[in-house]
Amino acid sequence: MNKPSRFVGIDLCRGLAAFAVILVHSGDETWGIPITEQARQFRYLFYFAVPFFLAASFYFSTKKSPLNIAISFWQKKMQRILVPYLFWSLFYLIFKSIVFFMSDRTSEIQKLLSDPLAIILFGGASYHLYFLPLLASGTLLLCLANYFTQKQNPLALLSLFSVLSIVVYQLLLASNNSFDLGTYTAFDRVLDSTTATGWNYSILRIFLVNLAWILRCLPYFFIAMLINQFLLQNNCKWLYKQQTAVLLFLVFLSVDIMGKNFIPSAVNEIAIAFLLLLWGISISHYFKDNKYNAVITNLGSCSFGIYLIHPLIKSVIEIVIIKLIPQLTQSVSLTSMLVYSVSSFLISWILVALLLKNKVFSQYM
Repeated sequence: MNKPSRFVGIDLCRGLAAFAVILVHSGDETWGIPITEQARQFRYLFYFAVPFFLAASFYFSTKKSPLNIAISFWQKKMQRILVPYLFWSLFYLIFKSIVFFMSDRTSEIQKLLSDPLAIILFGGASYHLYFLPLLASGTLLLCLANYFTQKQNPLALLSLFSVLSIVVYQLLLASNNSFDLGTYTAFDRVLDSTTATGWNYSILRIFLVNLAWILRCLPYFFIAMLINQFLLQNNCKWLYKQQTAVLLFLVFLSVDIMGKNFIPSAVNEIAIAFLLLLWGISISHYFKDNKYNAVITNLGSCSFGIYLIHPLIKSVIEIVIIKLIPQLTQSVSLTSMLVYSVSSFLISWILVALLLKNKVFSQYM
């Protein structure tokens, strides 16, 4: 079987990940209403989204070796991340301020604007935007790519650093020093013990958050490079066989469902990300000349936009549900999560697909 020229299976996985993000955000304990155990356990199955996006990003970023790391390379990389980040940060700041003002919740506006550093650098304008500065920090690791690929035995070296980086990430998680989305800080014990104030405190906070983000991205970077080098040096026809695709999907499901019970959190997170990535690569061959290719490819192209716009659409959906099906807003259940997520996902997809046709809006999607 020939290696597919385009990984349509990855486009499908991107769409699944975009839906997973929306479902995770469609009901949790922060809503202040009862949540059923069934809904809680179901939500846990969809935490693979951000890990998969990281795995896919580093996989494709390190696919062409050696990388032509010049100023134009960094300009293109950062533009694709920072332009949408700045646009959507400003958008959600304005949107939330208008909503709070119209609903006489001016105290919420003060709370929203109380941490300018988080808004500017850490995605504080909306709970999902942190992924973009996280990815921007991780992208800096590409400076190391050529060093490892030009070694005589890159597979052994990359394997070693993959293991070491997973251990470091596990220690980061176990010590509760990872990035806290609630406070937009990292290494809180260090921050609490410091006597720094003003600009010195802000600089330390920026450094620690970016350090935590880089440590999180390290295993994704090394494992993505390892997979690319392995596929480059070996004729992996077995990867595109039907049995392999089935096995990868079954292992992915098993780890996703049960892994958190007996696998260290860092290993579990990274395993589900790369299992889904490899499954997407594996099934791509079977989408050759498939009549649904155009739809799946469009879904993959829209996935980033869906991720960015979904909080807005979900807010509109919530208003409609309160008016039409108020009983769904009394508690978080499996039914309510599916209603919120499916409707938000489909409307977001349609809207993003339309906006991508416009050259001005497409750069923000």
